[in-house]
Amino acid sequence: MFGVYIHFPYCRKRCPYCDFAVHARARIPHEQYAAAVRRELAERAPMFEGRRLTSVYFGGGTPGLWRADCVGDVLAAVRATFPPATDGGGEMEVTVEANPDDLPREQLDGLRAAGVTRLSLGVQSLEPKHLATLGRTHALGEAERALGTARSVGFDNISVDLMFGIPSQTLTELEADLAGVLAMEPEHVSVYNLTVEERTAFGGLQRAGLLSVPDSGVCAEMYERIDARLAAAGLQHYEISSWARPGRRAVHNTLYWTGGEYLGLGCSAHSFRRLPGGGGERFSVARSVDQWLRAPAVATRETLDAAALEREAVWLGLRLLDGVDRARHARLHGVDPVDAHADEVARLVAEGLVAVTPERLALTPRGVLFADEVGARFV
Repeated sequence: MFGVYIHFPYCRKRCPYCDFAVHARARIPHEQYAAAVRRELAERAPMFEGRRLTSVYFGGGTPGLWRADCVGDVLAAVRATFPPATDGGGEMEVTVEANPDDLPREQLDGLRAAGVTRLSLGVQSLEPKHLATLGRTHALGEAERALGTARSVGFDNISVDLMFGIPSQTLTELEADLAGVLAMEPEHVSVYNLTVEERTAFGGLQRAGLLSVPDSGVCAEMYERIDARLAAAGLQHYEISSWARPGRRAVHNTLYWTGGEYLGLGCSAHSFRRLPGGGGERFSVARSVDQWLRAPAVATRETLDAAALEREAVWLGLRLLDGVDRARHARLHGVDPVDAHADEVARLVAEGLVAVTPERLALTPRGVLFADEVGARFV
C-alpha cells in the first residue's frame, strides 16, 4: 500500500489543546501553497518510483478551508504522478479534514467535483460548553447541518471526530454526545481521549493548576461506554480509536498501521519508504510554513534497520483489533512476531493483555485499555 498525505497548515484559530503544525492566518495564500506542494511532489516523487496510489489524505490544520480549485489542482498532480491502485475498482479514498462551520454548500460542491470522496469532520463535542472549552468555532447544530449538506452534494463516506476526557465532562454528557453523533449516521467515528500536551495553552493551564481533566479511571469508563454504544449501533471497533460501518474502514489510516509507504507533502509532513534489505527510511520537512515555502528541504531523517522496522510493525499492528497477521508479518519481515518476541509475548499473555492464535497476535479487551503500554514493550 502507498498513500500521499498533504498537510495544509492554516486554521482560523489555534485550539488550546492543539500541538500540530498549524498557523492561524486571516489571509490564506491558497494558490502559493498549492504551487509549492506541486513543486515538492515533483521533487520527491522519484523516491517512490513505481508505487501505485492507494489513498490521498488532506490533513492539517484545516484543509476544508483550502479553496476547492486548489485542492483539485494538487489532487490532479498526485494522480498524474502515481497511477491509482484501483484499476476500475471504484473510487479511490480521498479524504479532506474539515470543521463543520467551514463547509458552505459551494465549498462542498467544489470538493466533490475535485475528486474528494471522504470527509472527516472535526466535531469533538455537541455540548456548547465543551465546544467553548476546546476553542471550537462551530455552534450547536452546525455539525448536523454540515453533514446533511455534504450528503446532499454526494458524499456517502463521512467520518466524525469525537473527543472525551474533556475538562469537567461527565458520563451523562458523553452519552448525549454519542447519541447526537449516532443520530447523524456517519460511516466512521474516530474517538480521542484528550491529551494535554506541554507546548499547548492547555499545557500552560495545567502547569498553573487551572485545568482539571477526568482521571484515568473515569476515562477508561468513558472509553468502554463509547465502545458499547458504537458497537450497539452497528459500527465495528477495528482500531484503538476507530469504529466503522462494514466496508468503511479508513484506507489511508490503515496504511499507517500495517506498514505501508507514504509520501508527505506540505510543511511538517512526514514520509516513509522501504529500503532494499528490509529496512526503511523516515523523513520530514520544516514545521514552519514560512520556512517550508522558502525551501522545502528535508529537516529530519531516520534510517531504520530491519530489526527496528519489525518491532515497529508489531507495535503499530497491535493498534488494530484484528491484531498482527502472523503469516503476513513473516512474509514482510522474515520472522513470526510471536517467535521473535517469545519472552515478551509470554509475559503479556500472562498479564492478560494479548492473546495468541495460530493466525494472529492481538490485544485482549483488557489490553485495549493499556494499548500504549503494550506497544512500548516492543519499541
